[in-house]
Amino acid sequence: MCIWIINYEAGQIVRQPIIQLFGFDNIYHETILINNKYQWPIVQGLFKVYVELVSGENIIHLSTSISELSFKLIYSPLKATNIILRLIYVSFSDDNDYNNHHIEYICKKFFFLTKLVRSTFDEILYKQIGYKRSSLFDIERKIHHITMLRKDFENKINGDDIFKEIYRQISTLDLAQDSSVKLIVQSAISSSLTFAYTFKNMIVFNLPNQFNSLPISFKEFYENLPMNKSEPLFYSIGAYLHELGHLFGLDHGDNQSLTIMSSSKGYIDAGKDFFLISSRVHSIVFHQQCCCYKNPMSNISSSYSNGLLSKHSVNLESLCKSDIHCRFQLKFNLEKYNEKPNQCECNGQYQFDIDHCHRLMIQFDERKENQTNQEQRTY
Repeated sequence: MCIWIINYEAGQIVRQPIIQLFGFDNIYHETILINNKYQWPIVQGLFKVYVELVSGENIIHLSTSISELSFKLIYSPLKATNIILRLIYVSFSDDNDYNNHHIEYICKKFFFLTKLVRSTFDEILYKQIGYKRSSLFDIERKIHHITMLRKDFENKINGDDIFKEIYRQISTLDLAQDSSVKLIVQSAISSSLTFAYTFKNMIVFNLPNQFNSLPISFKEFYENLPMNKSEPLFYSIGAYLHELGHLFGLDHGDNQSLTIMSSSKGYIDAGKDFFLISSRVHSIVFHQQCCCYKNPMSNISSSYSNGLLSKHSVNLESLCKSDIHCRFQLKFNLEKYNEKPNQCECNGQYQFDIDHCHRLMIQFDERKENQTNQEQRTY
């Protein structure tokens, strides 16, 4: 078998400094090694991994105990962004625990968290609404620190009132007057508040106590994930994505039980959905609702021995080399559309350019033809 990357093509130009790769390898109870540095589990044949890029060409190398894949991506950041996030740190004037060094350290964690969220949010928009990946938002490198008086919050009974008071005070400042800038407000007013609250052009974040254990770098990110420090990361990612959804005009809705916008879905579970392979994603792939092989993966069997559940793929023909990887194969409803649609759609959730699907099928046909010719020459 070989490793397949579903959501990117070799040689593709990308706009994010950190990207999420979604892929398949028919190995169970196995880990995948990213660029010979970081390990991440393969869950029932599927994996999501994050890769940090440098400007220009990047050779991505993925490997397991029996498979490997190397391919090139080109990182070319956009010079302009749609939305700029302005980071404002709020503290009480009589709080001596928050010196400039501490504030800078916390904000560096927030900068890194924003990189992860930005790439994940791009994938969500790309998969669910066919939006082309771009630098939807970036964050200013300047940190704004403002102080507020504790007495202004003494008569605020609940979290909503506290968040509204923060918003009221900040909205009067000069740095909040640019209507084209969306504001991210980092707040440490109370550790017991709900994590975040969204206004028209501002998200007010209240730091949970666990925020101190968030990673500050890509290396620390992968070191923390296997440890108990991962849940604060999932919590923060889930909350961040949820509030960004509000910022982009989404509400909780009536049918949001499986999405990031669910008001009943916990932030930790929501964050895990985008970092880990969920049962829902696994079901989409393995029930032939979409497939990254030319032939549907219909021959999947399981065996149980010595307390261990193992899954096996039967009669799956591998025609790939390290320079070929694919997205889902999609089935077209010719009776309904009478022609191929402008975009391939998989289970209403994953949409890909029709040109890529067509090129993928040609690649498979050419590879199969070449393999047949080689066999004939051998004989």
